[in-house]
Amino acid sequence: MSIRGQVIGILFALLFSLGAHSQTRDSERLGMALEYFSSGKYHEALLIFERLDKQYTLNERFHAYMGVCYYHEWDYAKAITFLERAMPMLEVFAPHERSVYYYTTGESHFLLEHFAEAIPWYERTLTVCYDNEKAHIFYRLGFCHMFLKDWEAAASSYRESLALYERYPQLEESRARIPQIKNMLKGCEHELRVMSEELQVTNDELQVTSEKQTGIGQIRDAHVRDTLTSDSVYTIDLQKLYERKIEVGE
Repeated sequence: MSIRGQVIGILFALLFSLGAHSQTRDSERLGMALEYFSSGKYHEALLIFERLDKQYTLNERFHAYMGVCYYHEWDYAKAITFLERAMPMLEVFAPHERSVYYYTTGESHFLLEHFAEAIPWYERTLTVCYDNEKAHIFYRLGFCHMFLKDWEAAASSYRESLALYERYPQLEESRARIPQIKNMLKGCEHELRVMSEELQVTNDELQVTSEKQTGIGQIRDAHVRDTLTSDSVYTIDLQKLYERKIEVGE
């Protein structure tokens, strides 16, 4: 993400919002925080951002920067809070800058084991990140779906990741990831086969039960039919009935 080129414009916007209170000194502190941020010194940047935010309430873009800092400080809950709160105001920024925020939010959810919540952020990252970054995103999506036991979606994500790592063998992690993904993919495919076999067994059992119930019904219907048409029911000795008739007096 390019930060240095945006410093002047950002400082101007902040100076407008700071009013007359120590503008020069605080804008210099903000510039220092941005320098720390752009050079990967997230702890130092965060200390200054937090101090200025308490005093002035920084705008949403700075809150996004703070969210990234919290992520690098392993405070994933705070990273999510700052990033998700800022996100609606960041949709106008450059695609790859947004991809950093989307990915960081997804990773924070993932590392907190919020797998269902991580998925939409990873999917949003795929829409704006570079092609050679997508292999890792699909890799993460594979894990999310796998932990949620959505084996079909997991297998699909791993296949996408594998294809991209094979397309970009120069990526640092490609050599280790490719065999690992193949193993994960085999595991997902095994689970899909097991599910298919279990479904087939269930269907077979339901079919047998249905056939048994149909057979019992047919036997029962035949018994009723035979009983109703049997001579034992319809053969009546009229002579005996006559002999036992009730005499009715006049």
